Amino acid sequence: MSKVQEDSYKPSPGKLRASQLITTFGPGSLVQTEHDSVLIMGTNFWWHKKKFAVKNHMYLQKLTGKTHFRTPVRKAREQSIVCTSFPKWGSCKNCGWLQYHKDYPPKENGFRCAKCPEKYGELLPARLVVTCNQGHLDEFPWVKWAHSNPKNPVAVCKENPKLKWKGGAYSSNLSNYKVECECGAWNSLFKAQDRIEGIKLWDSENNDWYTHTCTGQLPWLQQEEQCKRVLQNGDQHPTETEIPFGITGRASSMYYSKVIKGIIIPELAHPIVKYLTSEEGEQKKASYREMIAEFQEGISNEEMDEKIAEMLSKKVPQFKINSYTTQEILYFMEKLQSRSSKHVIETELDLKKIEYEDLQKNEQDYDLDEKEINPEIIINSVSLNNDDKKIFEKIRAIPILTALEVIRYFSRITPPSELTVEEQKTLKHKFCQIESKTGKTLTGKPTKKQDWLPCAVKKGEGIFITFSEEFINNCLSDSDIQKRLDDMIQNHNDYEMVSNWKSRIVIDRQFILLHSISHLLIKELALASGYNEASISERIYSTKEMRGLLIYTTSAGDGSLGGLVKQSNNLLNIIKTALKHKKVCSRDPICIHEDPKRMKEKGLALNLRQNGSACFGCMLLPETSCENFNKLLDRKILVDESFGIGTKFR
Repeated sequence: MSKVQEDSYKPSPGKLRASQLITTFGPGSLVQTEHDSVLIMGTNFWWHKKKFAVKNHMYLQKLTGKTHFRTPVRKAREQSIVCTSFPKWGSCKNCGWLQYHKDYPPKENGFRCAKCPEKYGELLPARLVVTCNQGHLDEFPWVKWAHSNPKNPVAVCKENPKLKWKGGAYSSNLSNYKVECECGAWNSLFKAQDRIEGIKLWDSENNDWYTHTCTGQLPWLQQEEQCKRVLQNGDQHPTETEIPFGITGRASSMYYSKVIKGIIIPELAHPIVKYLTSEEGEQKKASYREMIAEFQEGISNEEMDEKIAEMLSKKVPQFKINSYTTQEILYFMEKLQSRSSKHVIETELDLKKIEYEDLQKNEQDYDLDEKEINPEIIINSVSLNNDDKKIFEKIRAIPILTALEVIRYFSRITPPSELTVEEQKTLKHKFCQIESKTGKTLTGKPTKKQDWLPCAVKKGEGIFITFSEEFINNCLSDSDIQKRLDDMIQNHNDYEMVSNWKSRIVIDRQFILLHSISHLLIKELALASGYNEASISERIYSTKEMRGLLIYTTSAGDGSLGGLVKQSNNLLNIIKTALKHKKVCSRDPICIHEDPKRMKEKGLALNLRQNGSACFGCMLLPETSCENFNKLLDRKILVDESFGIGTKFR
């Protein structure tokens, strides 16, 4: 990372992995460094180079409305991701005075106090900032707050108020801290995070209280918008999920990223396709056949082949492009035309349907090319014996797999739910400078449209599984299983209704079953393959037409060790072994006797009712592994002696 330059200050504030910039610390997020707290700037401030462009996933491009994606810069000598100090208020570690960075030039070892000797006067970032559920972010009104004591409110000092941070010797709780002004005014921070009353400030001119409103600041974009949201919700106290305005420190609620994942499917991995789908400008408006028709006029077939080969060789390096004829290129054009007209991509589910269809094909249907030097995906069929066929419809071993992770948008205060197509078009907290009637750039610079999003490209390996329809129906036919799953679904629906959460997947009995089997497999495959659980991920394909799982591992490097693929020939035994291991949990008998209906009757929080028998001792995985936030899982439907699916394997 590098800072937005302030005077001659050029120290490197810290390091982040490229994958962290796509998930936890994307544009608009706060990062705590050794000497400072910094805000990752919008992508219009990032280092732009065409060589970091990724254009090999036409469906992700359609879904996001972008022409391409770009990976974060890896080489520090070229340039780092731009950031800026935030918040700019800080308290001296030695004397406690609250100061604003802008008044004091920073040093290489951080911002320093203007009063104390440089050796001792390190400024620590202030603990509070103001945020809004529309993504806005601003400084806490320290000066006004110090003069708004409910017991003795006073007018704000007219001449350069000097504040001091006191307390906290025995506890980190905000109630033990207070802010004092040199004029004698002071106020405790006890009410600074009040979600009911909000930030109450004193208006000395009108002798009345008012609630601080959102200022609409977008400091990572150097822009501002009209907002003016307040905490109040009529005469009623708002619920936690209804709060439109709040304040926080560097908490997890400051940033929730929305990451979309996509697997490179075989036909999109072909070098010709990568070239055709990367075309921009006027060529994008024409059909794929028209793109090449201009080269056909007035030249022979041999000349045309040579011309096309020359075009492709420039776009696709490290490839013997001269071996391709015009007819082969036209073949893939027709393929792309067919795909473009066949598939409508509006949601992540649409993307999964395409992946599911392609991953099920046989090798001879993939149209892969043996001449490709660096393949992005290789898929091999696994032969099934009679016992396997009772459970599985198809198994695919994928020794080389390429996954794209694209950060699309983010939210604050509450996690982002699945947006409708119309909501996606009106996103306010974008990653680059926005264009709107109310929005303006703080620096006065004109806004620019941006046709790309940050992404991470990861290579690894995986196993794709399609379960037989008969097996799924047999598992879900038991009345006890149906009752448990229906109770879990009802609890989930209650949560969605209260929290205004929109799920991006189809929640039904089959999904919970597949999700539970997936976690069962990941835990057992981690033992068998040598990978840790956090490095293995799931991708669940569940609708009336889909009943599959993709268990895979990826890294930001060039691949993996082959441990997963090796287990593809022994999946049935792995499932049987996993079922035996999960009969007992370290939290039993409490865990196994958890019942979704009783959870509701006991009045447990809605977010805690969405699982059945599931805890970190048996079913829950690291957040990097589960695509559904460790929700809608049940061990009992797998291992129960009377109705569990384990009885189907005897």
